[in-house]
Amino acid sequence: MQTLSRPIQRNRTGFALIITMCFLIVALIVFGSVMYWITSNSRVTARNNQFNMSEAAAEAATEKVLSQMNWDYISQSLTNSGAHYGSTCIPNSTDQATWPIQYVYSDTNGSNNSISVNLGTMTTYTVPLNSQYTGLYGEIQPCTITATATPIGVPYAVPATVSESIQFASIPLFQFAIFYNMDLEIDPGAAMTITGSIWSNGGIWTGATLLTLANTVSSVGIATNCIPDPFCSGYNGSGPSTYSMAGQPTSGNDRLTMPIGTNNDPAAVEAIINLPPSNYALNTAAALTTNGEIYLANGADLFLTNFSTGVSSATPRGTNMILYYQDANTSYGSYPKPTNWDNPGTYWTQMPYDFYIMTNRVAKSTFFTNIVNASISTNILYAGYSFLTNVIFYDWREGWNNGNGIGGKGKTVQAVQINIGNFDAWLSGNNMSGGTNMNGGQYCNAVCSDPSHKSHPIDSIYVYNSVPLTGTTLPAVRVANGGMLPTHSAPYGFTVVTPMPLYVWGNYNYQNTSGSSLSQNSTTYTWPAALMGDSITILSGIWNDPPATTVNPKSSTTTVNAAMLEGIVRSTNGLYSGGLENFLRLLEDWSGANATLWYNGSINVMFPSQYATNYWQAPGNYYGAPTRKWAFDTNFTAQAGLPPLTPQAKGVIRGSWSGY
Repeated sequence: MQTLSRPIQRNRTGFALIITMCFLIVALIVFGSVMYWITSNSRVTARNNQFNMSEAAAEAATEKVLSQMNWDYISQSLTNSGAHYGSTCIPNSTDQATWPIQYVYSDTNGSNNSISVNLGTMTTYTVPLNSQYTGLYGEIQPCTITATATPIGVPYAVPATVSESIQFASIPLFQFAIFYNMDLEIDPGAAMTITGSIWSNGGIWTGATLLTLANTVSSVGIATNCIPDPFCSGYNGSGPSTYSMAGQPTSGNDRLTMPIGTNNDPAAVEAIINLPPSNYALNTAAALTTNGEIYLANGADLFLTNFSTGVSSATPRGTNMILYYQDANTSYGSYPKPTNWDNPGTYWTQMPYDFYIMTNRVAKSTFFTNIVNASISTNILYAGYSFLTNVIFYDWREGWNNGNGIGGKGKTVQAVQINIGNFDAWLSGNNMSGGTNMNGGQYCNAVCSDPSHKSHPIDSIYVYNSVPLTGTTLPAVRVANGGMLPTHSAPYGFTVVTPMPLYVWGNYNYQNTSGSSLSQNSTTYTWPAALMGDSITILSGIWNDPPATTVNPKSSTTTVNAAMLEGIVRSTNGLYSGGLENFLRLLEDWSGANATLWYNGSINVMFPSQYATNYWQAPGNYYGAPTRKWAFDTNFTAQAGLPPLTPQAKGVIRGSWSGY
């Protein structure tokens, strides 16, 4: 019997449902994961966005603090209390009024409504600077500003912290080979190489193929290297100059703030050499504060002035100069101060006269002596100082007038002349005749050197010539016999400041007691020196105070080693300033084989001249161009090598920045 079997038929509908359900579950899981990822990512993105906004708010807080501190620093009013800035400079409700999110600020200790401002102390020595000031040195005050900003009233209160490190830097200006607070133009007619750093708070034009710039060249305005002078329409150079260092010149740098106030306007900066304003008036306590001594008349050890009439009615009659020693410490301790030097309650001590011209009505006699009872001496024709004289000579640049002069003469210069050699003798207590000078400056020099006073010998003098400026007369100051600076001021050197034009007669600071640097681009055997005035004119050693009608006399090789700060006559309306190459004004024929002008120092042009304002004329008129052997005095790169009263610019240098 044959048996037939049938395969069992299973129901496949259940398997399909299960598979569908599995796929559905997987899809739901994937969808849920995607939605979770989207939600999480959105949350992370929102938190990141909030962190970025909080970081921006924290940075705004640090910048607000920095802005206020920067203003105070420039204004000479930076407080040493970091807590003051951290509590008063926080972005307030007014600052945040237009912000989409409001913030509360805290310091590093978690205290609300406070920002951490850690302000260090100013160094008493110069240190290397960073950023655009690389290669320079300055005294710095370090500061770190840290702010935490936490948003309020938002879903994600994500805080952020920003910390900035900065340096408030005081930068000695004589560290620059060339510093201009105005537009700088350079177009020498002969080969010239500039080895030190160059800075201009304005623009820079170099337009001479014979010019080589071997170091950094930085400007706030535009630096151009081309034939036409952008600052003097119609004036052209010979062609582009050579820049030895890669990446030079640079433009658009932050402006260096000048020593006076907050206004970098060159006309305002001239205040540094003028008589101080009433709030820092001479012979007051305010004058001898840090802010008061920014005005160099207050900062100098000696203040010299004269009478506009040339004589004074004060006793002794005939006197026309008064010299003061100024000191914040009015106590002279155990020093045997002569009774006739006393000035109780003042910061000035009038120096007694040490040079007398007397008569017995038959003959005149000259004395270097102490006349205690000068007030009752009726036979004194003149009383003054052995190192000071009044001189008259003529300046054909100032009296040029198309070559016609002023009535056929150069402009009359009435100058107070300082004989540097005689000044050194006065400091030592000797006189020009080799005897003892009882009224010399030896006592005053000892007081100045005392640690309770200034801790250095007398190393600076400010001169104010009261002769009025007219169309025919120019008040001025002249230094002479300055081949070696005063030995009794060594090694600090010597600085002369005046708001009037300044003339240098003969070699200046070319030797010291160890050797000579005459006719060299070397300052091995010099002491720190500075000359500051409305303008500076070099007169060679054979200058003779010629008659008024003598124009362009012959010169002789001369060496001058000093940092110089002065004004110039700006280019305008096609009239060239003379450029850097004529920064040192000349009145003699230095051309051909006549002479070489050796100069080692630092060139600082700060303001337009206010006294010596006649325009430069091309060589061959009142002067002949010299062979210029100029170099930067590298001694100025060290603090000990800087001259007395060196002006300091203000700069804020940004260091590290971090956000977290």
